[in-house]
Amino acid sequence: MVSLEWYRSFVEVYRIGTVSGAAEVLHLTQPAVSQHIAALESALGVGLFQRMPRRMQPTEAGKRLYNQVVAAIEMLESIPTKTGLANAPLLIRLGAPTDFFSEYVLQRLPKAEKSLLKVQFGLVQDLIEQLLQNQIDCAIATQKIAKPELDYQLLFEENFWLVGPPNVKIPRSQRPANLTRLEQWLKPQPWIAYSEDLPIIRRFWRVVFGRRLGINPQLVIPDLRSIREAIAQGLGYSVLPDYLCQDWVADKRLALIVKPTTAVTNQIWLAYRKKERQSQSVALLLDWLRGDDESDG
Repeated sequence: MVSLEWYRSFVEVYRIGTVSGAAEVLHLTQPAVSQHIAALESALGVGLFQRMPRRMQPTEAGKRLYNQVVAAIEMLESIPTKTGLANAPLLIRLGAPTDFFSEYVLQRLPKAEKSLLKVQFGLVQDLIEQLLQNQIDCAIATQKIAKPELDYQLLFEENFWLVGPPNVKIPRSQRPANLTRLEQWLKPQPWIAYSEDLPIIRRFWRVVFGRRLGINPQLVIPDLRSIREAIAQGLGYSVLPDYLCQDWVADKRLALIVKPTTAVTNQIWLAYRKKERQSQSVALLLDWLRGDDESDG
């Protein structure tokens, strides 16, 4: 009789491409996963993989079997999450950047929702590692870090603006219509950055002014909301995503220096484990954060 665990091992080896990777996801030993694959091949009477030096390459029979069983495996794996245990509220463990969570996610959380949301803050690399180790269920990621175990769904595209203190007076000859003179005026101004290497500001500068930026920040603050507040207090200039600064610009708490005609953008994603793409946690988060958008991509 074929065991369900054999199919689970088969699906993970197919997805990840290695026995070691599948064993880590399944919390099994490599010999156990190898035995499952061998037993399944013996029971079905076909070879499911070609054993390559660094990868398990699926055979045509393996591809056909995967297409036949993957939906059923994913549905079975999602059942404990969907039904809950003893009618307990659904617990969703979400990892997110602090600024995006505070300014974007909080506004979209339903007020009457009975599920429990536990939030972990961190940088994208740390959050993805926690997701791979099953310490969180989903992560909001400011970049896609390719991992065979993970899927990504697009949530939001942010545009970057260059902003300054609210009462700044840009000399008439150096206003945005003349980018060369504006660049010369901006360079000696005090700059506030998220990190010392100015990744956002340098990218913005290359797109808008067409050249590299050679400055050092006067303030380094690893929190975009604190940078916004520092600019509002007159401490310097920076580049911020529009969701953080557009209301402050409208209220004249910040001055808009440059809103590029060619947008400088970044995409923000919801990351989750592939085997849980059918889970209620993923479905709920996508529903909350994207409204009526389709959650399948």
